[in-house]
Amino acid sequence: MIKAVLMNDTATRYHHGCARVMRLLVAGLQRQGVEVIARSAARNDWDQDEAFLAALERADLIVINGEGTLHHGKPEGEKLLKVALHPARGRRPIALINALYQDNPLDWARYLTEINLIAARDSDSARSMQQATQNAVRWLPDLSLSAPAEVAPLPRHGVIVGDSVRFEKRRVLARAAQRLAEARFIPTKTLRGRIWTLPVIGPLARAGLYRLYNGVLPLRGPQFEMAPNEAAYLRDIAAAELHITGRFHAVCLSMLVETPFLALSSNASKIERLLRDAGMDASRIVGEEALETPPSAMPYSDEELRLIRAFCAKAQNDADQLFKDIAALAQG
Repeated sequence: MIKAVLMNDTATRYHHGCARVMRLLVAGLQRQGVEVIARSAARNDWDQDEAFLAALERADLIVINGEGTLHHGKPEGEKLLKVALHPARGRRPIALINALYQDNPLDWARYLTEINLIAARDSDSARSMQQATQNAVRWLPDLSLSAPAEVAPLPRHGVIVGDSVRFEKRRVLARAAQRLAEARFIPTKTLRGRIWTLPVIGPLARAGLYRLYNGVLPLRGPQFEMAPNEAAYLRDIAAAELHITGRFHAVCLSMLVETPFLALSSNASKIERLLRDAGMDASRIVGEEALETPPSAMPYSDEELRLIRAFCAKAQNDADQLFKDIAALAQG
């Protein structure tokens, strides 16, 4: 069995899209005989983590989950890449996968050139990293799309409004939810504490959280729900006529279950790149003014559905090959 350590474990962020990515990543490695013996959580000071460093000593392989961390020269991004030059690495191969790469310092190339396999999650990121390293860089869609949703077909009804990483965008989305009859506000994040489910305290706590999280103070807010897990979140999206969101993974999962979406831009050009790679135009990315009178439906065209299905098929086929190639790194 090949032993690997995994860096940038985003499942710790209580985010359904990230939880799905990590689940499918670990499962994909396991299918190829790669056992993940340690994980370093997102934003963890891995070089000060004695338990992780001890596992690294026993590992055959290092896998970095890039996700949305490597953009705009963020210190958290450089922290991940520094493992390429760290003495603890030794001769172990490194795979950087599922990575966004945008507007980073030129000197990050010194890390990238030391990485054995690089797989971006969009074609623009692949080009940027290939130019920096002069080495081959592949791209495949985000790993959240790398397996079927396994959600039974459901009757569609109503609108789900989601959240955004940006506070000001969350306010816009929350106000849009208030303008739509029977809209449900369901963020991509969840909370695991028992307080949120208690029959008496739970609804009051969630109402307070809704107002604090979104910076709005409606006398009566929309129906606010917190899906308890990935499967429940997918079922919620699959049962909606429209999903309005500001989150990259919320768009990915809407595509996966073929629910029409509208998206506000995120904190990088993640969503724009996603749709461009899928062959779709940018008409489903909207500005704040469009949500002053938000629609209650915006069905996919036949062509959009064809493109989405082809994109999801590519994600699944390319991910299978990626995991085979990662395992091959450790075998020489």
